[in-house]
Amino acid sequence: MKKNSATHKLTAGALMLAFGIILHQLFHLTGDVTFAAVSKKGERISRAKGVAPILETVKAEPDFLKGAVVADRVIGKAAAMLLYKYGVSEIYTFVASEYTVEYLSDKSIDFTYDNTVSFIVNRDGTDMCPMEKAVLGTNDADEGERLIREKIKAMKG
Repeated sequence: MKKNSATHKLTAGALMLAFGIILHQLFHLTGDVTFAAVSKKGERISRAKGVAPILETVKAEPDFLKGAVVADRVIGKAAAMLLYKYGVSEIYTFVASEYTVEYLSDKSIDFTYDNTVSFIVNRDGTDMCPMEKAVLGTNDADEGERLIREKIKAMKG
């Protein structure tokens, strides 16, 4: 029996959406998971904070995020730029910055968030997240990744 390719794509899309909803719900059940992704290549769950889970995933398997559904507790513009660059199809988050919402508004990514904040704060709660601050002046994802990596390197000393 030959399957209709359009039906197959719809089923795959519905399956990815279901995974996305499950990932989003995962955060309600566990307090320590910060990032989860499902793609055709499998799934990844992380407890790392910031952009680290995204960069770790890309380092381990550069194509993993292509077409993936990602859930993350907090998405700032820096994370959004990386997820866009590496081809995710859907993002779910509890908190998104206004910069994130603006950046993703014209991208072909399904983006669902519960709350918005003016900007993502740093871990001390004293200033803007250094990664978000690093990418404010660009909307180019390649440039954004370069700035993020430079900032990480500078922060490590």
